[in-house]
Amino acid sequence: MKNILLLKLNNERLREILFFLGVLLLIIIPKGGFKIAGIPLTWGYLYLGFLLILSTIIIVSKYKFPVNSRHFMCYVATLPFVVYFSLHLLIFGYEGSTGNFIAFYISFVFLPFLFYIILGYFLTKINHDYIEKIIANAVFLISVYGIFLFSYKQIYGHFLEIPYITVNADDLGELARSKFNQRGSIAKLISTYNNGNIFGVCTLMLFPVFYKRTTSKIKIFIVVLALLLTLSRTVWIGLLFFFLILYRNKLYQLAKIYVAGAILLFVIGSVLMTRYFQYGSLEGFILDSNLGGRILQIRKVNDITLFGNGPYTIIDEIVYLSIFRQFGIVGLFLFCVSFFAPVYIFLQTKNNNQVYLLGILTYLFVCLSDGCMLLIPTLVFFYFICTMAFIRQNRAEE
Repeated sequence: MKNILLLKLNNERLREILFFLGVLLLIIIPKGGFKIAGIPLTWGYLYLGFLLILSTIIIVSKYKFPVNSRHFMCYVATLPFVVYFSLHLLIFGYEGSTGNFIAFYISFVFLPFLFYIILGYFLTKINHDYIEKIIANAVFLISVYGIFLFSYKQIYGHFLEIPYITVNADDLGELARSKFNQRGSIAKLISTYNNGNIFGVCTLMLFPVFYKRTTSKIKIFIVVLALLLTLSRTVWIGLLFFFLILYRNKLYQLAKIYVAGAILLFVIGSVLMTRYFQYGSLEGFILDSNLGGRILQIRKVNDITLFGNGPYTIIDEIVYLSIFRQFGIVGLFLFCVSFFAPVYIFLQTKNNNQVYLLGILTYLFVCLSDGCMLLIPTLVFFYFICTMAFIRQNRAEE
């Protein structure tokens, strides 16, 4: 009996170490890595491949592998869009980069299978409190580093880059040139994500866990400040959307948060934007009629098609609009089935984990503006929170 208990403790510790490494490589240094033929290979995505191999070995050795029925339904919901995309590709062709083509199949085929079918079972075996604690600490750490890097860039005029760790080795020197991080003479807060929008969108998905676990108002202020300093309207409205859902029945708390946010924006607008920003003022930025270049995406949608009538290129910032333009009504419907299935299944079943649903809804909302969908590591975060949404808080202890 003592040996069995010791073995269980060792297995639990091993799972916690594996999860910690995942958080380190995918949340804290998600862009660390290198490129082969222009295709980024990050340590985090390579680690996911390692987890798939390790999990397969464990499954084969045990001859059985239970899959959560809700995870299975979420996975099945992803298949019609993948089949549709593949057929569309055969009929209409492809006019994009090799990296984008590979990114699509990794994002829509590999990641759902890995999280829903493979990793879902192992995540149930990890202490839930440990998972939330590690995530909350990681969100705070990348926010603190983001503020440091933001200040460093403004003071010294260039980003601090650590090749293979905070930046892909082949992207060295590109953060200020090709990553769309400049707002006039001021740079967005990018942390280790190399882009302000990616950092903001990914952090928003994990923000509900951080907000639930954190009692320190100073820490909450730091993370919110980091999100605001992304200088991304998408991130700002996503943050407001989260608080609107969270405090929908508590108008007084909601009003306090919005007032505090307005004051922060006013300070940022007065100190930074008026002097350094390309828009000249906070109101000019918020009311930009060009929508940060997205107005061109809207104008490209000239007619309504059932199946789309052109080759696939890339999923643009406005995700739903981009899917509709390239794949037609049928493609958009199947895409929504794939991504909204976790929400529907969550609402139709019991004993689910509410905090992760908030992250799912926030991401699906920001896809109306900029979903960063095929950019590393966005969909890793999305499928992770979708998987965690169906793992009960006391499951690990059971």
